[in-house]
Amino acid sequence: MAEPLEDFSAGLRCHDIHNGLRNVDPNSATLTPLADTRTVGMAASLASLVRGQDIVSDAEALKTIVAEQLDISPYAFNAVVDTLERAGLVDGVQRRGQKIVSFTETVPFHEDLYQRLGSAWRDDQPSQLEQEMLAVVDRLAHSPVPSEELEDELGLDHGDVPRLVEIGKAASLISSVGLIDGEVLYSPFFGFENPELLGSLLEQHGSGRIAEELAAVRSHQGLPVDDGSYPALADAISRGFILAPSVTRPEGFDQPFATLPYLPDPSLLTVRKTVLEKSLAVIACVRCGEHFGGATKARDPARLLTALLDPNRDHRLSPHSSHKRQYQLLYRMQIVDFVPSGNWVMPQLIVTDDNVEAVRLARDLMTYGEPIEDRAGDDAARGLLSLNSPYQAPLQTVSRRRNKKTLTDKEYSALIATAMGRAAL
Repeated sequence: MAEPLEDFSAGLRCHDIHNGLRNVDPNSATLTPLADTRTVGMAASLASLVRGQDIVSDAEALKTIVAEQLDISPYAFNAVVDTLERAGLVDGVQRRGQKIVSFTETVPFHEDLYQRLGSAWRDDQPSQLEQEMLAVVDRLAHSPVPSEELEDELGLDHGDVPRLVEIGKAASLISSVGLIDGEVLYSPFFGFENPELLGSLLEQHGSGRIAEELAAVRSHQGLPVDDGSYPALADAISRGFILAPSVTRPEGFDQPFATLPYLPDPSLLTVRKTVLEKSLAVIACVRCGEHFGGATKARDPARLLTALLDPNRDHRLSPHSSHKRQYQLLYRMQIVDFVPSGNWVMPQLIVTDDNVEAVRLARDLMTYGEPIEDRAGDDAARGLLSLNSPYQAPLQTVSRRRNKKTLTDKEYSALIATAMGRAAL
């Protein structure tokens, strides 16, 4: 039996699994054993959507919106809201017969959101297969693993492994690369865009060494890398397998900083790749200040990024003698501008959507090891409530297996206005 995950990780992976299963026929008998996990994952998506809305005045209208936008089945809607209520994420639920009429959202930021939902998932006593699926997804978020080692490492039931891999691959949560001595499983959202190159690296350095060095990056995104300490990472960087922006150290040479996030939103590898690349550059710069800043090194890089995001500080950092060198990469990428302050400068965030998102992503990666806030595009889905515009989550574009009737803009406008108690456009 797989070791149980902590509540935060359990809630997080329930959300990932729901997003992946949106590509799978919801009526498939294969998904029956994942019922509790799917419900909690749907609850995470719904919570992300309504966070900040305060009062949902027409839950029936919301039911229609989330059925199309978030693949939350109308038949599961009541169970999803009940899950949120038990987790303390909504209250004041008004019911009329079997229908939920309205409720008040009390959704916190993502840290407590996943903690509470993970606890609710555990209280529902999920099946062994569900617990194993979460364990597999969480394990592959850290590094690839040979398929024959997965069973022993996680304590999986031997008879469950083929089914777990089958469901995981169908949901786009698991991919594999074949080597001479067997199959290696990995997460397709871990940044691996070239399976052939992954195979070459595994054969040259061994899966154990790769896993060990990736674990070091996972625990410290923006890890300073050199050939002696991390030979596999250095090789991967030289082949272009891992993006590792370099920043000039005080000694005058360039230092690469390795970052390899688990990415539940594959659009960060395609249409939004500039956001990811900017984010990695941000991490490299603040890690340089942390590791090579001397007596005045940055002691809390995530706090620096919070300051850059703070409009009350005019998105500026305090002046420092090293800022011009340390943030030159961001200046060249036009992520920050330099505001003169005597003989020093103050880096100031150039406030664009991409830059703000990149800094937020960088902060998440350094704090959690992967993107957490507004996972899988749910922030864009939430924008639907104001913009009256259809939205398709990136994971839905991977392999849609069913056709759905799309609501017109006029129908959306009316439903959203009704759900949120606003005037229709």
